[in-house]
Amino acid sequence: MSIEKYKGVLLGCAVGDTLGMAVEGWKKEQIKKYVGSVREPMAPVIIKNEDGSEKTEDEHGKLKYWTRDLKKGEWTDDTILTMAIAESIAEKNALDLEDNAKKHIIAYEALRMPDGRIKGGFGGTTQEAFKQLQAGKSPYHSGVIGGPGNAPAMKMHPVGMYMHATENYESGLLFARALGKMTHLDPRSIVSGIVQAHAIYALLDGVSRNELIHSVAKICKQYEEPLTEEFTWHKKGALLSRLEWISDNRDATADEAHAHLGSSSAVYQSYPFALFMLQKNFDSPLQGLIETVNYGGDCDTTCAIFGALAGARHGNAWLPSAWLDVLQGKERIVNAAHDIYALKNQHRAVFPDERS
Repeated sequence: MSIEKYKGVLLGCAVGDTLGMAVEGWKKEQIKKYVGSVREPMAPVIIKNEDGSEKTEDEHGKLKYWTRDLKKGEWTDDTILTMAIAESIAEKNALDLEDNAKKHIIAYEALRMPDGRIKGGFGGTTQEAFKQLQAGKSPYHSGVIGGPGNAPAMKMHPVGMYMHATENYESGLLFARALGKMTHLDPRSIVSGIVQAHAIYALLDGVSRNELIHSVAKICKQYEEPLTEEFTWHKKGALLSRLEWISDNRDATADEAHAHLGSSSAVYQSYPFALFMLQKNFDSPLQGLIETVNYGGDCDTTCAIFGALAGARHGNAWLPSAWLDVLQGKERIVNAAHDIYALKNQHRAVFPDERS
């Protein structure tokens, strides 16, 4: 196994994140109208009215500027939290939930601006959970019932890398569940992180397209807990049914998949769409990443997930050098990948399922 695939996971996540950052939250029609086509990382796009004021809505809906404070090549919360996990694993040589909680908060607070706002586009559920951690709650009890957010899926790639490096597969899945619950209690959010950790592990292990699709549905079925009315949009259904749709429609067009799955920040849309696009473009990752970003929605997240998965399969050679040249913190990312790769053959199962 080459170090290039480990580097590919983290660099793919970050590059996908920065590619989608400029138009995060926009609809496909808005991207086409104002940008034409996103084909490389760029600064956040801000549309102005004739009088110079910011245009906040058009015929397609609201124009969102969640990443207005970022620059070309800078990360959003997708990579920020991914790196918090990666650097915890690298420092501890283990899966440590307490340390992950600390590193999440440090990364979050480092982005606080003088007016109190936090850069990076952090979701509301994640921020509420961070308040619980900052108030002294254990990371085993800090999760909140909020929206079905995609934070667990968008940051769980290093856990899959750890699972592969140490061959601690089952303990890794249990840790992914605990790490997801640290912020999110919606069953769809929790299981998305477990599924993503598995998918990274499986792709690093060299699975085929069909094996990947089959196995993610299997893991989702095994770990997804039932939905009840206390969870937002519970009537939209579980994650499993959407992953099974991919299995049954793996050769559908991207338009058909987007019409069925969507690409909003709800994890039952963003994660299945990113996974569909990855398997659809299993051997053409750059083409798939560019196509994914131009469908809009929570496209920094769909592209971060896509990029991490593609990196696990292809390494980092498919990423354009010009994109890597503008990427913030490239050396830091590569160092974390090397540190996790160095855990190979250590076989350390250190994470307990539950703690009091």
